[in-house]
Amino acid sequence: MKKLILFGDSNTYGYDPRGLLGGRYPEEARWATMVRKVLADSYQVIEEGMNGRQLPDVSYGYFSNMLAGLDADDTVVMMLGTNDVLLTNNPNASQAANKMAQVLDYVKDNFKGRFIIIAPPYIEASEPDLQIYKEASVEMNRLFMELAEKYGIVAFDASTWNIPMGYDGVHFSIEGHKRFGEMLLTEFMDLGVL
Repeated sequence: MKKLILFGDSNTYGYDPRGLLGGRYPEEARWATMVRKVLADSYQVIEEGMNGRQLPDVSYGYFSNMLAGLDADDTVVMMLGTNDVLLTNNPNASQAANKMAQVLDYVKDNFKGRFIIIAPPYIEASEPDLQIYKEASVEMNRLFMELAEKYGIVAFDASTWNIPMGYDGVHFSIEGHKRFGEMLLTEFMDLGVL
């Protein structure tokens, strides 16, 4: 059976920001699980979310090994970049875009399947000193979409999907997971991607 890899960070993992220790939303509430269940007859859907994940270094490691184990009829959907902006004191959208360009160069030369990127929802800024993170996420998405066009990669900009966020402005709420899953499945159908 064809594989569909959902490769992302804590929002793909289903991180629940409501608890002090930060657990995980129930399986039925997570967007990746929703997609897996809807596509179960057509794809082996593999949920590859990890808290804190940034855009991968393609010179070695898990990402390149994962791609090497896939076939030409497999699909990888990658939503990363938020942590590249968030986990720094001086967020820089251009650095994230440069890492994405390296990923897309690697994919072009080393992966024969379908590769899709999702530019993530913007980081919400509830405090004025956090505004730089929102601005960087807006610029990062713009650059990601330009790169997708340059490389001929299917891309979705999830900042246009009106995803309800949790109180921290970074992680999806339960309603956000439902909305994200519905929007992604709609995009898949509309574009004939899957």
